[in-house]
Parts: sequence; structure tokens; C-alpha cells
Amino acid sequence: MCHTSLATVPEQNFQIEVPAELELGVYSNFAAVASGEHDFVIDFCQIGPRPLDEEGVMRARLVSRVRIPATFIGPLLQAISQNAFARDEQIQRVQEEEGGELS
Repeated sequence: MCHTSLATVPEQNFQIEVPAELELGVYSNFAAVASGEHDFVIDFCQIGPRPLDEEGVMRARLVSRVRIPATFIGPLLQAISQNAFARDEQIQRVQEEEGGELS
């Protein structure tokens, strides 16, 4: 897994301590984003195989809500972008070595 640090001091080393109950993380296949004057709220949700209820309303189960200061959004998006491009390049290299195409 590729990680890009969002630390504001690049030379500072740090270690992320993950509590045992959070080690597995949660699966999310949908996110809703809202913003206020000073922060962003990202609701990570799960949408099942039948997301519409009887009235045709989409139902999503909230699995995590994260509040992020507005000043942190730029570095967060940059880290996500860098990781996504690195992942795509790695997949493309593997598929080219195997003679396949990137899907």
C-alpha cells in the first residue's frame, strides 16, 4: 500500500498508532461531502445490493463521519491523487508484464 504523508513538517518523523478496534477499518462504497465556513464533513457510507427502498429512496448506511478543517482539504486531495496515480501506474506495469490491458 502506498502512503503519502500529510504532515506539515516534512522532516518530522511520526508513527500512527491504530487502536485494535480500528485495525480492520470499515468498507465504504459511497461518500457524501458537506462543507461549512471552517470545515468539511465527509460521511462514508455503505450501499447494499438493493439500495432503493419501497418508495424508491436510496438508502445508505453511515459507517464513519470525518470532520476535516478546510485548510487540510488541499493536502488531503493531493495525497489521494498521488496515491491513485501510483496505484494505477503499478497496476499498468503489472498488466503490461503479464501481456494484459489496464481496465
